[in-house]
Amino acid sequence: MFRRSLLSSSSILISSPALAVLYLQASSSSSSINSLKKYSKKYLNRNQPTEIVSSKMSNNNGITIGNGNLMELSSSSSSSAPVETPIETPIPSTPLSNLTYENLHSSHNDNERFTLSPTINLTPIEKNICKLLNDYTLHYNELHKHTTVEPLTLRITGGWVRDKLLGQSSHDLDIAINIMSGESFAMGLNDFLNKHYQRYGIKPHSIHKIDKNPAKSKHLETATTKLFGVEVDFVNLRAEEYTELSRIPIMTKFGTPLEDALRRDATLNALFYNIQKNKIEDFTQMGLKDLKMGILRTPLPPRKTFLDDPLRVLRLIRFASRFNFKIDEKVQKEMNDHEINVAFNSKISRERIGVEMEKILNGPNPLLGLDLIQKNHLDNVIFFWHNDENVIKFNKENLDKNDLLQITKIYDQGILNNHLKNLIRNFQEFVSIPLIKSTINEFFTENSDSSLKQNFILASSLTPFANLKIIALPKKKLNNTITVSESIIKEGLKLSKNDAKIVSQVIDLLKDYQGMIKKFVNASSSSTLKTKEQKLKRSEVGMFLKILNGHWQLIHFVSLLNEYLNLLKENNQYKNQLLINSLFNKYESFYAFIFNENLQNSHEIKPLVDGKKLLTLLKMKPGPWLGKINNASIIWQFDNPDGNETQLVEYIKGILQQQGQL
Repeated sequence: MFRRSLLSSSSILISSPALAVLYLQASSSSSSINSLKKYSKKYLNRNQPTEIVSSKMSNNNGITIGNGNLMELSSSSSSSAPVETPIETPIPSTPLSNLTYENLHSSHNDNERFTLSPTINLTPIEKNICKLLNDYTLHYNELHKHTTVEPLTLRITGGWVRDKLLGQSSHDLDIAINIMSGESFAMGLNDFLNKHYQRYGIKPHSIHKIDKNPAKSKHLETATTKLFGVEVDFVNLRAEEYTELSRIPIMTKFGTPLEDALRRDATLNALFYNIQKNKIEDFTQMGLKDLKMGILRTPLPPRKTFLDDPLRVLRLIRFASRFNFKIDEKVQKEMNDHEINVAFNSKISRERIGVEMEKILNGPNPLLGLDLIQKNHLDNVIFFWHNDENVIKFNKENLDKNDLLQITKIYDQGILNNHLKNLIRNFQEFVSIPLIKSTINEFFTENSDSSLKQNFILASSLTPFANLKIIALPKKKLNNTITVSESIIKEGLKLSKNDAKIVSQVIDLLKDYQGMIKKFVNASSSSTLKTKEQKLKRSEVGMFLKILNGHWQLIHFVSLLNEYLNLLKENNQYKNQLLINSLFNKYESFYAFIFNENLQNSHEIKPLVDGKKLLTLLKMKPGPWLGKINNASIIWQFDNPDGNETQLVEYIKGILQQQGQL
């Protein structure tokens, strides 16, 4: 039952605590009140208990829950034509230091955790879309009023309703239709718009039919078109049946609103907004309550829900990490079931896993998602090293036995799972250490690379696979291997090749980076008097950073975190803390050295004298020597940051004379 605190004093509460249908159309007439009672009685007689809330307000065509200003949907009196502007809904980023274990796992209780917006605020474009759809529905129903077919009803489904009730904007406009396919509806709507486009200020766009594509969770044909610059999907209400071997339904048919709601992944994602009646419909009986409580609960028994479509496990994890929702205990228990884990591995395409993981890693709380993956032992499935059975079989037969054994141990002996557990639980302390907090936050907030946070988390998560390789191209005899981490990201998660290469390079160069810092510390030590040969040259650091192609800061923080986690395994707390302090001081000193020496952009340095000009000056022909000379030129420039072209050419001549080439 909804709390009275959410309702106005003049609200009328009709009937029961089940099938909560929250009526949002404002009316003050007694006839409307009577119609509400009839509406309630009708549902009760159908064994579908109804909860209806009506606010006694002025007769505006608006949407409200309890108190709140009404949004007028009619725009026909507007003097200017609607502007076709897409809705943009950026996900707010979270500073890395705020992605803490405690923050992400705050205690939950039975009190309401989320305040639902008293008013669903439609944007001007959404109001225009709803008015157009409502007008066409009225037109269609008038034409077919003498037929036996039930009236056309349109409902906005899924995430849009959830986000609006949470007071957030949303660009996912999915329209469910009760009596026809999405394509048939979109074609009829376009015909209507062709005849009345002057009234709405827009002309119809082409209709894009999206065929069934189970690999992308498209089990029914969908029609997509643009209305007022916004992409809108149209699909009919549906019911689905599955086999034990696949997440692809063996039968998809027209369904009732209840059947459509029950097939969804969570009750709070099964809320509908009825466009004609201006109301939120909750056919699962739990959606509104669970949304206020912040609980992810499956409409049907979770075991059936997950075995039908195991991808729902990962989707719930994504919603939990995005909204900081709590997963219901019964649901959590089934998520951790071995049979669900096996079904997850066998029924879901790697592309779908990658899509969900990318959303989790780029969302506001990726560590919460990673934590739920670790706790439910999905890491072995999600971070598996390849998706092709033939490649896997070939590696088992031909890969070096020691490498194969090491890779297998990481999965089977829980090394990866324990590493993730250690990473998540100690991340807060890591980013909270004053010496690193401001530096790491500055790097992640000022960098424009949208994949940076994702790649940092992936690299930190996959360090157990450092320097391990597999045979990726069995048909090739040369250059047929790639690192395990690159294969996980490119083949296992189907993320971009560029991200896979970056993460792989970071992981496989960790030891080299740590060795460079050790060399820097030894060279900088004041305990002994260093000779010129013992001091670390500027070019040594510059040439090393150049190899990292602009990703040195990423490897810097991944390396520091990796060493930090290893130190925490020490039993002696006093010794441990001394080592931790020393570790952070070393990394901070090296970080400062790079900026003080202006080496942060080492990957961008080019020879002061290009190859063509050098050939002219030296009157020589091109050959293998030129590449070596260009490399020597870069080294000289690092060690002589104030040097000029003339000095560089003289230096090159000296090298060539020593080699007898000049």
